[in-house]
Amino acid sequence: MAAFNYRQLIRQVPAHAWKFYLQSRKLELPADPVDDKLVNAVTEIIDALPTVQREVLYAEMRRVHDLANGRGVDALRNTAPPDSAIHEDFTKFSSDAERALWVMANWPDLFATAEAIYAVSLRIGKRGWKRLQVPPVDALFRGQEDIRALEVALATAFTPRKGTPRACQIDTLDRHLDGGVQLGILIEDNAQRQLEFGDDNRAHWRDVRPPMAMDVVIYPASGVIDVLAPGGAKTQQTLLEHLGKHVFKQVLQPQDIEKPMFLLNRLRDGFELFDDSECDLAAHRVERIRLSQAKVRAIHPPICDYQIKPPGEKDAPDVLACLAAQQISPILMGQGFNIIDAVVSLYFEPLQPGKASRVLHIDLKQSGISNLRDMEEADARLVESLLRALGVMQSPATAKLAEEAEGVMHE
Repeated sequence: MAAFNYRQLIRQVPAHAWKFYLQSRKLELPADPVDDKLVNAVTEIIDALPTVQREVLYAEMRRVHDLANGRGVDALRNTAPPDSAIHEDFTKFSSDAERALWVMANWPDLFATAEAIYAVSLRIGKRGWKRLQVPPVDALFRGQEDIRALEVALATAFTPRKGTPRACQIDTLDRHLDGGVQLGILIEDNAQRQLEFGDDNRAHWRDVRPPMAMDVVIYPASGVIDVLAPGGAKTQQTLLEHLGKHVFKQVLQPQDIEKPMFLLNRLRDGFELFDDSECDLAAHRVERIRLSQAKVRAIHPPICDYQIKPPGEKDAPDVLACLAAQQISPILMGQGFNIIDAVVSLYFEPLQPGKASRVLHIDLKQSGISNLRDMEEADARLVESLLRALGVMQSPATAKLAEEAEGVMHE
Protein backbone atom coordinates (compact mmCIF):
# COMPACT_ATOMS: atom_id res chain seq x y z
CA MET A 1 0.00 0.00 0.00
CA ALA A 2 1.35 3.44 -0.94
CA ALA A 3 2.30 5.79 1.86
CA PHE A 4 -0.24 8.43 2.77
CA ASN A 5 0.66 11.76 1.13
CA TYR A 6 -1.01 14.56 3.07
CA ARG A 7 0.28 17.17 0.59
CA GLN A 8 -1.71 15.49 -2.17
CA LEU A 9 -4.80 15.52 0.06
CA ILE A 10 -4.39 19.26 0.68
CA ARG A 11 -4.31 19.91 -3.08
CA GLN A 12 -7.63 18.07 -3.55
CA VAL A 13 -9.50 20.49 -1.27
CA PRO A 14 -9.97 24.23 -2.00
CA ALA A 15 -8.58 26.85 0.36
CA HIS A 16 -11.97 27.96 1.73
CA ALA A 17 -12.66 24.39 2.94
CA TRP A 18 -9.29 24.18 4.68
CA LYS A 19 -9.97 27.56 6.23
CA PHE A 20 -13.25 26.30 7.66
CA TYR A 21 -11.68 23.08 8.91
CA LEU A 22 -8.82 24.88 10.63
CA GLN A 23 -11.23 27.38 12.20
CA SER A 24 -13.20 24.45 13.63
CA ARG A 25 -9.94 23.41 15.32
CA LYS A 26 -9.34 26.99 16.56
CA LEU A 27 -6.64 27.68 13.98
CA GLU A 28 -6.50 30.35 11.30
CA LEU A 29 -5.51 30.19 7.63
CA PRO A 30 -4.36 33.77 6.95
CA ALA A 31 -5.52 34.03 3.32
CA ASP A 32 -6.91 31.93 0.46
CA PRO A 33 -3.70 30.59 -1.12
CA VAL A 34 -3.75 28.14 -4.03
CA ASP A 35 -1.66 25.23 -5.29
CA ASP A 36 1.71 24.85 -3.56
CA LYS A 37 1.17 28.00 -1.51
CA LEU A 38 -1.92 26.37 -0.01
CA VAL A 39 0.00 23.17 0.75
CA ASN A 40 2.81 25.10 2.40
CA ALA A 41 0.45 27.32 4.39
CA VAL A 42 -1.56 24.39 5.80
CA THR A 43 1.50 22.29 6.65
CA GLU A 44 3.28 25.25 8.29
CA ILE A 45 0.27 25.88 10.54
CA ILE A 46 0.01 22.23 11.57
CA ASP A 47 3.77 21.67 11.97
CA ALA A 48 3.98 24.66 14.33
CA LEU A 49 1.59 23.02 16.79
CA PRO A 50 2.63 21.10 19.92
CA THR A 51 3.34 17.43 19.22
CA VAL A 52 0.10 16.05 20.64
CA GLN A 53 -2.14 18.52 18.79
CA ARG A 54 -0.14 18.10 15.58
CA GLU A 55 -0.50 14.31 15.68
CA VAL A 56 -4.27 14.63 16.21
CA LEU A 57 -4.70 16.79 13.09
CA TYR A 58 -2.51 14.58 10.92
CA ALA A 59 -4.49 11.55 12.15
CA GLU A 60 -7.72 13.30 11.12
CA MET A 61 -6.26 14.05 7.69
CA ARG A 62 -5.38 10.38 7.24
CA ARG A 63 -8.95 9.41 8.18
CA VAL A 64 -10.28 11.95 5.67
CA HIS A 65 -8.00 10.47 3.01
CA ASP A 66 -9.33 6.97 3.71
CA LEU A 67 -12.95 8.05 3.02
CA ALA A 68 -12.13 10.35 0.09
CA ASN A 69 -13.51 7.95 -2.52
CA GLY A 70 -16.86 6.71 -3.83
CA ARG A 71 -17.40 4.05 -1.18
CA GLY A 72 -16.31 6.44 1.53
CA VAL A 73 -18.81 9.09 0.40
CA ASP A 74 -21.57 6.46 0.31
CA ALA A 75 -20.66 5.56 3.90
CA LEU A 76 -20.84 9.23 4.91
CA ARG A 77 -24.24 9.60 3.27
CA ASN A 78 -25.42 6.43 5.01
CA THR A 79 -24.94 8.11 8.40
CA ALA A 80 -27.45 10.86 7.70
CA PRO A 81 -31.25 10.69 7.24
CA PRO A 82 -32.47 11.61 3.73
CA ASP A 83 -33.57 15.08 4.87
CA SER A 84 -30.15 15.90 6.32
CA ALA A 85 -28.26 18.92 5.01
CA ILE A 86 -25.29 16.67 4.28
CA HIS A 87 -26.79 15.37 1.03
CA GLU A 88 -27.47 18.83 -0.37
CA ASP A 89 -24.07 20.08 0.76
CA PHE A 90 -22.29 17.24 -1.01
CA THR A 91 -23.53 18.34 -4.44
CA LYS A 92 -21.78 21.70 -3.99
CA PHE A 93 -18.31 20.31 -3.32
CA SER A 94 -15.60 19.74 -5.89
CA SER A 95 -14.18 16.41 -4.70
CA ASP A 96 -14.74 13.45 -2.42
CA ALA A 97 -11.86 14.70 -0.28
CA GLU A 98 -13.72 17.98 0.32
CA ARG A 99 -16.89 16.07 1.22
CA ALA A 100 -15.03 13.94 3.73
CA LEU A 101 -13.24 16.94 5.26
CA TRP A 102 -16.56 18.81 5.57
CA VAL A 103 -18.08 16.00 7.63
CA MET A 104 -14.96 15.68 9.75
CA ALA A 105 -15.10 19.40 10.54
CA ASN A 106 -18.84 19.58 11.24
CA TRP A 107 -19.88 16.14 12.50
CA PRO A 108 -16.90 14.15 13.84
CA ASP A 109 -19.25 11.62 15.49
CA LEU A 110 -20.97 10.95 12.16
CA PHE A 111 -17.56 10.57 10.56
CA ALA A 112 -16.68 7.83 13.06
CA THR A 113 -19.96 6.09 12.29
CA ALA A 114 -19.18 6.32 8.57
CA GLU A 115 -15.83 4.63 9.19
CA ALA A 116 -17.64 1.65 10.75
CA ILE A 117 -19.97 1.44 7.73
CA TYR A 118 -17.04 1.80 5.32
CA ALA A 119 -15.05 -0.95 7.01
CA VAL A 120 -17.96 -3.37 6.65
CA SER A 121 -18.59 -2.37 3.02
CA LEU A 122 -14.96 -3.15 2.16
CA ARG A 123 -15.36 -6.69 3.51
CA ILE A 124 -18.51 -7.49 1.51
CA GLY A 125 -17.64 -10.17 -1.03
CA LYS A 126 -14.44 -11.24 0.71
CA ARG A 127 -13.41 -14.05 3.02
CA GLY A 128 -15.77 -14.62 5.93
CA TRP A 129 -18.73 -12.98 4.13
CA LYS A 130 -22.05 -14.68 3.52
CA ARG A 131 -25.21 -13.21 1.95
CA LEU A 132 -28.44 -14.86 3.03
CA GLN A 133 -32.14 -14.47 2.31
CA VAL A 134 -34.91 -14.64 4.90
CA PRO A 135 -38.54 -13.50 4.60
CA PRO A 136 -38.90 -9.70 4.74
CA VAL A 137 -40.03 -8.30 8.09
CA ASP A 138 -41.95 -5.20 9.05
CA ALA A 139 -39.69 -4.29 11.96
CA LEU A 140 -36.64 -5.43 13.87
CA PHE A 141 -36.49 -5.68 17.66
CA ARG A 142 -33.43 -3.58 18.45
CA GLY A 143 -34.31 -1.79 21.65
CA GLN A 144 -31.91 -1.64 24.56
CA GLU A 145 -33.42 -4.68 26.27
CA ASP A 146 -33.40 -6.72 23.04
CA ILE A 147 -29.76 -5.93 22.29
CA ARG A 148 -28.71 -6.58 25.89
CA ALA A 149 -30.43 -9.98 25.77
CA LEU A 150 -28.59 -10.74 22.52
CA GLU A 151 -25.28 -9.77 24.13
CA VAL A 152 -25.89 -12.17 27.02
CA ALA A 153 -26.96 -14.98 24.66
CA LEU A 154 -23.92 -14.62 22.39
CA ALA A 155 -21.52 -14.31 25.33
CA THR A 156 -22.93 -17.54 26.73
CA ALA A 157 -22.90 -19.33 23.37
CA PHE A 158 -19.22 -18.52 22.72
CA THR A 159 -17.97 -19.29 26.25
CA PRO A 160 -16.06 -22.60 26.30
CA ARG A 161 -17.20 -25.30 28.67
CA LYS A 162 -15.95 -24.66 32.22
CA GLY A 163 -14.50 -21.39 30.97
CA THR A 164 -14.81 -17.91 32.37
CA PRO A 165 -17.93 -16.17 30.99
CA ARG A 166 -17.02 -14.09 27.96
CA ALA A 167 -17.84 -10.42 27.47
CA CYS A 168 -19.93 -9.20 24.53
CA GLN A 169 -20.64 -5.72 23.19
CA ILE A 170 -23.02 -4.86 20.34
CA ASP A 171 -23.31 -1.47 18.66
CA THR A 172 -26.23 -0.83 16.31
CA LEU A 173 -26.44 1.86 13.68
CA ASP A 174 -28.74 2.76 10.82
CA ARG A 175 -27.57 2.73 7.23
CA HIS A 176 -30.03 5.45 6.19
CA LEU A 177 -29.07 5.53 2.53
CA ASP A 178 -29.35 1.77 2.06
CA GLY A 179 -32.31 1.10 4.37
CA GLY A 180 -30.31 -1.33 6.47
CA VAL A 181 -29.38 -1.88 10.11
CA GLN A 182 -25.76 -2.71 10.97
CA LEU A 183 -24.79 -4.62 14.10
CA GLY A 184 -21.15 -4.46 15.17
CA ILE A 185 -20.53 -7.42 17.49
CA LEU A 186 -17.45 -7.84 19.68
CA ILE A 187 -17.08 -11.07 21.66
CA GLU A 188 -14.18 -11.72 24.00
CA ASP A 189 -11.72 -14.18 22.50
CA ASN A 190 -9.08 -16.35 24.20
CA ALA A 191 -6.75 -14.43 26.51
CA GLN A 192 -3.32 -13.66 25.09
CA ARG A 193 0.01 -12.29 26.27
CA GLN A 194 1.33 -9.39 24.26
CA LEU A 195 4.83 -7.93 24.20
CA GLU A 196 4.90 -4.15 23.95
CA PHE A 197 7.07 -1.16 24.85
CA GLY A 198 6.16 0.80 27.97
CA ASP A 199 6.70 4.41 29.04
CA ASP A 200 10.24 3.46 30.11
CA ASN A 201 11.04 2.42 26.50
CA ARG A 202 11.51 -1.17 27.64
CA ALA A 203 9.54 -4.19 26.40
CA HIS A 204 7.02 -5.72 28.81
CA TRP A 205 4.54 -8.58 28.63
CA ARG A 206 0.89 -7.66 29.12
CA ASP A 207 -2.18 -9.90 29.40
CA VAL A 208 -4.93 -8.82 26.99
CA ARG A 209 -8.53 -9.89 26.30
CA PRO A 210 -8.79 -9.47 22.51
CA PRO A 211 -12.22 -9.24 20.87
CA MET A 212 -13.49 -11.42 18.03
CA ALA A 213 -15.26 -9.04 15.64
CA MET A 214 -18.42 -9.96 13.73
CA ASP A 215 -20.72 -7.70 11.73
CA VAL A 216 -24.24 -8.18 10.46
CA VAL A 217 -26.15 -5.93 8.06
CA ILE A 218 -29.90 -6.55 7.88
CA TYR A 219 -32.17 -5.13 5.17
CA PRO A 220 -35.67 -5.71 6.62
CA ALA A 221 -37.63 -4.69 3.52
CA SER A 222 -35.97 -7.30 1.30
CA GLY A 223 -34.97 -9.89 3.91
CA VAL A 224 -31.33 -9.82 2.81
CA ILE A 225 -28.70 -10.36 5.53
CA ASP A 226 -24.96 -9.83 5.09
CA VAL A 227 -22.99 -11.80 7.69
CA LEU A 228 -19.28 -11.16 8.22
CA ALA A 229 -17.89 -13.52 10.81
CA PRO A 230 -14.70 -15.57 11.25
CA GLY A 231 -14.84 -19.24 12.11
CA GLY A 232 -16.92 -20.65 9.26
CA ALA A 233 -20.41 -22.09 9.07
CA LYS A 234 -20.70 -23.09 12.73
CA THR A 235 -20.04 -19.54 13.96
CA GLN A 236 -22.53 -18.12 11.46
CA GLN A 237 -25.17 -20.67 12.42
CA THR A 238 -24.81 -19.79 16.12
CA LEU A 239 -24.99 -16.10 15.35
CA LEU A 240 -28.09 -16.42 13.17
CA GLU A 241 -29.85 -18.61 15.73
CA HIS A 242 -29.63 -15.90 18.37
CA LEU A 243 -30.34 -13.08 15.91
CA GLY A 244 -33.58 -14.84 15.03
CA LYS A 245 -34.54 -15.26 18.66
CA HIS A 246 -33.80 -11.73 19.86
CA VAL A 247 -33.88 -9.40 16.83
CA PHE A 248 -36.38 -11.08 14.50
CA LYS A 249 -38.41 -12.87 17.23
CA GLN A 250 -38.72 -15.89 14.94
CA VAL A 251 -36.73 -18.92 13.87
CA LEU A 252 -34.62 -18.04 10.84
CA GLN A 253 -34.21 -20.51 8.00
CA PRO A 254 -31.93 -18.51 5.70
CA GLN A 255 -31.22 -19.43 2.10
CA ASP A 256 -27.97 -18.69 0.27
CA ILE A 257 -28.12 -16.05 -2.45
CA GLU A 258 -25.37 -15.10 -4.86
CA LYS A 259 -26.89 -12.25 -6.84
CA PRO A 260 -25.92 -8.74 -5.74
CA MET A 261 -28.67 -6.71 -4.09
CA PHE A 262 -29.59 -3.26 -5.34
CA LEU A 263 -29.34 -0.31 -2.95
CA LEU A 264 -32.28 1.53 -4.49
CA ASN A 265 -32.46 4.27 -1.86
CA ARG A 266 -29.43 5.78 -3.59
CA LEU A 267 -31.72 6.76 -6.47
CA ARG A 268 -33.38 9.36 -4.23
CA ASP A 269 -30.63 11.87 -4.97
CA GLY A 270 -30.88 11.70 -8.74
CA PHE A 271 -28.28 10.62 -11.26
CA GLU A 272 -25.31 12.90 -10.75
CA LEU A 273 -22.03 11.00 -10.86
CA PHE A 274 -19.52 12.31 -8.31
CA ASP A 275 -15.92 12.94 -9.40
CA ASP A 276 -14.30 10.80 -12.07
CA SER A 277 -16.49 7.88 -13.04
CA GLU A 278 -15.71 4.90 -15.19
CA CYS A 279 -19.21 5.21 -16.66
CA ASP A 280 -18.97 7.41 -19.78
CA LEU A 281 -22.58 8.22 -20.67
CA ALA A 282 -21.59 10.58 -23.49
CA ALA A 283 -19.68 7.81 -25.25
CA HIS A 284 -22.89 5.75 -25.29
CA ARG A 285 -24.96 8.74 -26.54
CA VAL A 286 -27.16 8.78 -23.42
CA GLU A 287 -28.95 12.14 -23.36
CA ARG A 288 -31.30 11.66 -20.42
CA ILE A 289 -31.86 9.42 -17.41
CA ARG A 290 -35.10 9.42 -15.48
CA LEU A 291 -36.62 7.47 -12.62
CA SER A 292 -39.75 6.31 -14.44
CA GLN A 293 -41.38 4.29 -11.64
CA ALA A 294 -40.79 3.54 -7.99
CA LYS A 295 -42.45 1.59 -5.23
CA VAL A 296 -41.72 2.62 -1.67
CA ARG A 297 -42.49 0.73 1.53
CA ALA A 298 -43.00 2.22 4.98
CA ILE A 299 -40.36 1.36 7.55
CA HIS A 300 -42.61 1.59 10.60
CA PRO A 301 -46.04 -0.03 11.18
CA PRO A 302 -48.57 0.04 9.74
CA ILE A 303 -46.53 -1.24 6.80
CA CYS A 304 -47.86 -0.04 3.45
CA ASP A 305 -46.58 0.37 -0.11
CA TYR A 306 -46.94 3.35 -2.43
CA GLN A 307 -46.51 3.06 -6.20
CA ILE A 308 -45.33 6.24 -7.94
CA LYS A 309 -45.80 6.18 -11.71
CA PRO A 310 -45.59 9.54 -13.50
CA PRO A 311 -46.31 10.04 -17.23
CA GLY A 312 -44.00 7.92 -19.34
CA GLU A 313 -42.99 10.45 -22.00
CA LYS A 314 -39.31 11.25 -22.36
CA ASP A 315 -39.64 14.93 -21.42
CA ALA A 316 -42.25 14.40 -18.70
CA PRO A 317 -41.24 14.88 -15.04
CA ASP A 318 -39.91 11.70 -13.47
CA VAL A 319 -40.68 10.29 -10.02
CA LEU A 320 -38.36 12.69 -8.21
CA ALA A 321 -39.64 15.75 -10.08
CA CYS A 322 -43.29 14.79 -9.56
CA LEU A 323 -42.87 14.27 -5.83
CA ALA A 324 -41.00 17.56 -5.52
CA ALA A 325 -43.75 19.39 -7.44
CA GLN A 326 -46.42 17.88 -5.21
CA GLN A 327 -44.31 18.83 -2.15
CA ILE A 328 -44.36 15.26 -0.83
CA SER A 329 -40.77 14.31 -1.66
CA PRO A 330 -39.59 14.74 1.98
CA ILE A 331 -42.25 12.20 2.99
CA LEU A 332 -42.09 9.40 0.41
CA MET A 333 -38.38 9.90 -0.30
CA GLY A 334 -37.56 10.51 3.35
CA GLN A 335 -36.34 8.32 6.16
CA GLY A 336 -39.76 6.75 6.77
CA PHE A 337 -39.74 4.77 3.50
CA ASN A 338 -37.44 2.49 1.50
CA ILE A 339 -37.46 2.13 -2.28
CA ILE A 340 -38.08 -1.55 -2.97
CA ASP A 341 -38.78 -1.50 -6.75
CA ALA A 342 -37.66 0.96 -9.40
CA VAL A 343 -37.59 1.48 -13.15
CA VAL A 344 -34.76 3.63 -14.50
CA SER A 345 -35.04 4.73 -18.13
CA LEU A 346 -32.12 5.66 -20.37
CA TYR A 347 -32.87 7.77 -23.44
CA PHE A 348 -30.31 7.69 -26.25
CA GLU A 349 -29.65 10.30 -28.92
CA PRO A 350 -31.11 9.39 -32.34
CA LEU A 351 -28.60 7.77 -34.66
CA GLN A 352 -29.82 10.00 -37.48
CA PRO A 353 -31.67 13.34 -37.51
CA GLY A 354 -35.41 12.88 -37.58
CA LYS A 355 -35.23 9.33 -36.26
CA ALA A 356 -36.85 8.29 -32.99
CA SER A 357 -34.54 7.97 -30.00
CA ARG A 358 -34.06 4.60 -28.37
CA VAL A 359 -35.08 4.02 -24.77
CA LEU A 360 -33.82 1.34 -22.37
CA HIS A 361 -35.88 0.54 -19.28
CA ILE A 362 -34.04 -0.98 -16.31
CA ASP A 363 -36.30 -2.92 -13.92
CA LEU A 364 -34.78 -3.29 -10.45
CA LYS A 365 -35.89 -4.89 -7.21
CA GLN A 366 -34.02 -4.36 -3.95
CA SER A 367 -33.48 -8.10 -3.49
CA GLY A 368 -31.32 -8.25 -6.63
CA ILE A 369 -33.89 -9.21 -9.28
CA SER A 370 -33.56 -7.27 -12.54
CA ASN A 371 -33.97 -7.52 -16.30
CA LEU A 372 -30.24 -7.20 -17.04
CA ARG A 373 -30.10 -10.77 -18.36
CA ASP A 374 -32.71 -9.91 -20.98
CA MET A 375 -30.63 -7.07 -22.43
CA GLU A 376 -28.11 -7.05 -25.22
CA GLU A 377 -24.59 -7.54 -23.90
CA ALA A 378 -23.49 -3.95 -24.63
CA ASP A 379 -26.57 -2.53 -22.89
CA ALA A 380 -26.06 -4.79 -19.87
CA ARG A 381 -22.44 -3.63 -19.53
CA LEU A 382 -23.53 0.01 -19.72
CA VAL A 383 -26.26 -0.52 -17.12
CA GLU A 384 -23.94 -2.33 -14.71
CA SER A 385 -21.37 0.45 -15.09
CA LEU A 386 -24.00 3.11 -14.37
CA LEU A 387 -25.50 1.31 -11.38
CA ARG A 388 -22.06 0.79 -9.85
CA ALA A 389 -21.14 4.43 -10.44
CA LEU A 390 -24.33 5.47 -8.65
CA GLY A 391 -23.62 3.06 -5.80
CA VAL A 392 -26.86 1.18 -6.51
CA MET A 393 -25.19 -2.07 -7.52
CA GLN A 394 -22.54 -3.70 -5.39
CA SER A 395 -19.61 -5.36 -7.11
CA PRO A 396 -20.35 -9.08 -6.70
CA ALA A 397 -17.73 -11.59 -5.61
CA THR A 398 -16.40 -13.59 -8.52
CA ALA A 399 -17.41 -17.22 -8.75
CA LYS A 400 -13.86 -18.24 -7.83
CA LEU A 401 -13.87 -16.03 -4.74
CA ALA A 402 -17.27 -17.30 -3.69
CA GLU A 403 -16.08 -20.89 -4.02
CA GLU A 404 -12.92 -20.14 -2.04
CA ALA A 405 -14.92 -18.45 0.71
CA GLU A 406 -17.33 -21.37 0.86
CA GLY A 407 -14.44 -23.81 1.09
CA VAL A 408 -12.84 -21.88 3.94
CA MET A 409 -16.14 -21.81 5.88
CA HIS A 410 -16.40 -25.58 5.82
CA GLU A 411 -12.79 -26.38 6.66
